[in-house]
Amino acid sequence: MFKNSIKLGAFKVVIGIILALSLFTINPLATFFSILFIPYSAKLLWRKDEPPILFFGLLMQWSQVCLKVFYANYQYKNFSDLFIYYQNINQAYYYSLISLYVITLGIFLIVKNIPMINFDSFQSTMKSYNLKKIVTLYVTTICLTPIILYFSHAFPGLQQFFIKIQDLKWAIFFFFFTYYFLFNQNRKLLYIILTAEVIFSLTGYFSSFKDFFIVAIILFIFIKRTYTYLNYAAFGLLIALLFNLMIVWQYVKPEYRNYLSGGESRQIVTVSKAEALKKLYDLTTKTDNLKYEDGVTNLLDRVSYIDIFSASIAYVPSNRPHEHGRLWIDALKRIVMPRILFPKKTSIDDTEKTIIYTGVGFAGANSGTSISLGYITENYIDFGFPGMLIPLLLWGIIIGLAYKYIIQKSYNQIWGLAFVVPFIFQINLFEMALDKLIGSFAGFFIIYIFLNKFIIKRLDTYLRN
Repeated sequence: MFKNSIKLGAFKVVIGIILALSLFTINPLATFFSILFIPYSAKLLWRKDEPPILFFGLLMQWSQVCLKVFYANYQYKNFSDLFIYYQNINQAYYYSLISLYVITLGIFLIVKNIPMINFDSFQSTMKSYNLKKIVTLYVTTICLTPIILYFSHAFPGLQQFFIKIQDLKWAIFFFFFTYYFLFNQNRKLLYIILTAEVIFSLTGYFSSFKDFFIVAIILFIFIKRTYTYLNYAAFGLLIALLFNLMIVWQYVKPEYRNYLSGGESRQIVTVSKAEALKKLYDLTTKTDNLKYEDGVTNLLDRVSYIDIFSASIAYVPSNRPHEHGRLWIDALKRIVMPRILFPKKTSIDDTEKTIIYTGVGFAGANSGTSISLGYITENYIDFGFPGMLIPLLLWGIIIGLAYKYIIQKSYNQIWGLAFVVPFIFQINLFEMALDKLIGSFAGFFIIYIFLNKFIIKRLDTYLRN
């Protein structure tokens, strides 16, 4: 059953010790089951000789559920004391964590029988590609990004299409990053391009800079066969750098976004990249006033996403009945009603839906913010607990089927691995609204099928010549 999974080996002893110690924390059960999810999901989702996309995707969702447990232990506080809507926070926590266990199981039921990839064969095939053409293609995708963003705003009916096209840039990034590290090429150009990309990603409305760190870590783990102490130190340094960047981002974000949007209550950028970078520099030089612990608290408040679930549990079904599948039906209907064909289709207002099912008066789109319930919360609103676990198990199975199709049906083995890289951005957000999750997933998969059938063969021939 686990023949294609990674071996935990000596880590089993370490995990056992950590789990035993977790029972002596101030939040023992919450900590125990939070830690247990890591080896559980690793054993079920981390497949040998493949990028650990599925594991990291679920781990990122886990972080949005569990990180405050560890922070509460650090502060020696009861877990519920760290939340605004604390009354039902324990239910929200366990419902969310159990949901992740169930989704993981659903994925595993499908991927457990996918034949293993031979890494030596992968390396041999990868060597047949032309590095100069890989670099040229990747730089081209970078240059096309602002054009794609322009069209996504110019044609709202096709916005999801253009966003998914942009996501697929990560498939080319797979070739770009993997080739340099697999064959020990001079990485100066790689570092220059990556540094420039991270810097310019800071000029956008959202914190997309973290995506480069996440994908780079995943691909490095995939490529490296053995690890030295220097590698572990580099991992630690990279994670610490990302963590601190996110703390600073949370501190400057409100004023910076207001500047980017020109003071408008919309998620747009109205200034040049040079102006944005100058403003960001000015704001970050003021972070001397930021207390580090306050920064950590702000970051955890943003990352953690079970507070709204707690508010929903307090409101549904006591003030509003369960919807018995209506939210799922609405999400599925949106897939078969693309806005380009149905221009009068109502826009998704996440905050309005959150207000309806929590009874809390959140600031909405008019103030430039969007607060979603999160897809697991919406499953609770539809079916309650434990009924919500059935559609979530099926969702895990769907994720597994999509992953299996990409691995096995792509033009070749290399492209299969390349296309699962952007797949992580379809499964990594606990906070994503159900209708957006289903639409994003379907849009990505449809575009993948089109590219795989009509484009990739020509692209592959170009990269090999």
